[in-house]
Amino acid sequence: MPLVCFLFQPSISPALVSSPPAMLTCRPGAPMDYEEQRTFLKRQRWRLLPAGLGCGALLVQTVRGRAPLWARIAGGLLAFGLLWAAYYLPNYLGLDAGAIRRPRWVARARWFVLALTGLVVAASQAWAALAAVLFAAVLHLVLVKILLRPLPYDLKEADPPRLTALAAVYAAVDFALLLVAHGPQVFAGYGTVPTVLIAPLLLAFAFLALALLRPRSFPAQALSGAFTAALCFGLTRSLGTAAATFLWTAGVAHLYAEAVEQNLKNFDDLVENLQGFCNEPRETVVQMMAESGARLGEDWRRSKPQGQAEVTAWYSRNARLYLYTNCQHHLLYKHIVYTLDLLRLARGRVLDFGGGNGNFSRALARAAVDTTYLDVPGESVDYLRWRAERERLPLKIVHELSELEGPYDVAYCLDVIEHLVDLEPVFERWRELLRPGGLLVATYYDGPNSTAPMHIDPGYDARDFLLAHGFDDVKPSFVRLSSAELLRKKHFMILRKKA
Repeated sequence: MPLVCFLFQPSISPALVSSPPAMLTCRPGAPMDYEEQRTFLKRQRWRLLPAGLGCGALLVQTVRGRAPLWARIAGGLLAFGLLWAAYYLPNYLGLDAGAIRRPRWVARARWFVLALTGLVVAASQAWAALAAVLFAAVLHLVLVKILLRPLPYDLKEADPPRLTALAAVYAAVDFALLLVAHGPQVFAGYGTVPTVLIAPLLLAFAFLALALLRPRSFPAQALSGAFTAALCFGLTRSLGTAAATFLWTAGVAHLYAEAVEQNLKNFDDLVENLQGFCNEPRETVVQMMAESGARLGEDWRRSKPQGQAEVTAWYSRNARLYLYTNCQHHLLYKHIVYTLDLLRLARGRVLDFGGGNGNFSRALARAAVDTTYLDVPGESVDYLRWRAERERLPLKIVHELSELEGPYDVAYCLDVIEHLVDLEPVFERWRELLRPGGLLVATYYDGPNSTAPMHIDPGYDARDFLLAHGFDDVKPSFVRLSSAELLRKKHFMILRKKA
């Protein structure tokens, strides 16, 4: 997180924001309430039932079908893929702070679905349908510029009509493609795609349309399911398959709508909070959130700070932008589930090292965890202090390593190491502050990249260095296949201090 790369400056007295635990209160709508996010995601798993039943029905029909073995295997894989899509994609696309990410995802995903359809068509020797796939690809190449035109930054604003028009055009082309692929009576002498593969391909295209249309009302969700089921029946003449497509489409539309609704609440709460802290109009806050990441990268490339003093000055100059980009990033689905898993690792006394905008420290304090937040003075710390006072959270805030009072049971260092110029003194201080058997939960990166040119390459692997200086790798004991995606990344580590 942003500004700890200049921790070594004259001592500043720690600040303590506290109140008796029994008196803790939370202002309605205060961002980010991770318990609210946890409850929402649990409800989403229950809402997955209709889509799961639809996938189960497709799988049964695939197994019982008379298609070639390869087609039944492919149909089974597609059914499982649709179940994963129903579980993951509505939340991934719905809980998103950037409006333009959705059409960008649709643009990329459409290439993938067309390529998948092309493989199925080629395997079925449905050469007329292969020509239709090529036509659909050329049309997408033409329309993608319209799809990727800028959208309003404010998520409260309605989508432009062009997204609805594009969804309609794509849907017509997709149906025609599948009709050609499964129409032996029209294209005699050509191969056809087996029936067990038509419904999964139709649902893949249907989800791309849902991602653009985002039907918000329950009748609209049911209508989208009925429309897809009608198309499916027209292609397959199977009531069972049509019923399965109705369950999946309507269920996924509902999951997506709920995620969008929760995202709008998260977004509005954050914008109103930042308005109160920064004393800026909504339009400015929304625009700054959307543009801050790109502006930080551009300024770093232009400034090219060298050495500790210049890096310190650069972060000071861009403190407001860093606050906005951190707040915007914390609204993303991947970051929400990542944070929920991180909170499960907390125990005893906890240090949030380089805590940035303080969302994680607030979540720990609200869960009655004895928490110390450390970051340099600046707008991020002021923002945390402002919120902690409003919510009456027992949270200790310090600004310098020398002010920390161990021992700690867990030290979190999230998105910090890549911003530090001199790592070894920090690593040594962590080892001093953690009690034997204490956990160091940290992320690290090897240097700058296209999206984060501010990352500093230390010249060695931080994990290997720590393993050679008093820590053991215990990540496999805590991280499973079901853990959040960001915990399973190579650059996330959980180390235990040796006794």
